[in-house]
Amino acid sequence: MRGPKVLLATAVVLAVASVAGAGAGTAPATPACFGAAARDARHPCFNPTRSVTPALKDADVVAASPCAATRQEPEPVCTFGAHAVKARGHFALIGDSHALHWRAALDVVAQANRWQGHSITTPACFYSEAVTALVAGLRESCVPWYRSARKWFRRHPEISTVFVSQNAPTPVDVAPGQTALGIKVDGFRRAWKGLPRTVKHVVVIRDTPVIADGTVACVRHVLAVGRQRPGPACPTPRAVAFADREDAAVAAAQAIGSKRYRYVDLTDFFCNRRECYPVIGGVLVHRDADHITPLYAQTLGPFLLRKVRFLMASS
Repeated sequence: MRGPKVLLATAVVLAVASVAGAGAGTAPATPACFGAAARDARHPCFNPTRSVTPALKDADVVAASPCAATRQEPEPVCTFGAHAVKARGHFALIGDSHALHWRAALDVVAQANRWQGHSITTPACFYSEAVTALVAGLRESCVPWYRSARKWFRRHPEISTVFVSQNAPTPVDVAPGQTALGIKVDGFRRAWKGLPRTVKHVVVIRDTPVIADGTVACVRHVLAVGRQRPGPACPTPRAVAFADREDAAVAAAQAIGSKRYRYVDLTDFFCNRRECYPVIGGVLVHRDADHITPLYAQTLGPFLLRKVRFLMASS
């Protein structure tokens, strides 16, 4: 059994090589059509493998990408990407575990641009004034975390870009005449507008799809038989994968209508018009029902980089 360090080291090598396919000017990816590259509409390819990396038994072990811990509040804050001394810019990744699972992809972005990333994530909390409306059990821990995070931004004027993402269906208390979506959209707008003026860009990464019950069992069966590719053999209907997952942060960015607030949607790297896949390009997409594996996130890195560079160029 390979440990998480070996798998992540492999992922880094493959992701850096894959940046070439997105126009970074390095050597071609090896192996070809690995992970998210198998769904790149600009450079179509086919990966015939019937295996899965990481193995299902390793998926829960490889739970996070490398990040250097700091002693800053709100804990835990860590840094990744370029070293502070060599960094050409600084950005923050903030939100809940659905922000955290994008860190491996953003590490590719950081390395390519020589940026240093600051990861500020905690379970179940989003960076939004709507934390005060979270249901009991979440609100008590998320409100002080959010207030501490606001202070963190005031102490770090070097941060010019903020990436946000969150578990879209996180529950809030809804009063008569309100909607959960409305509460969340308003909360995001107020939180973002309260960021220091030194923050020039707020980029929302749309939340990822979930997998249906029985998907992991299906993948195990297909792997045991060995006659089919597990991704196409065990899809989740797109309607199921995105049920009740309207992304309020994306809606907020659209509603504001300013180039300071933009969003990135990588859904096409998970799904076609009808189905979403548990294995893509030989890589396991989810490590549990709704979190993606760091290895798949790494392979998404070049395509997130492509989107981010387009947004920055058009701002």
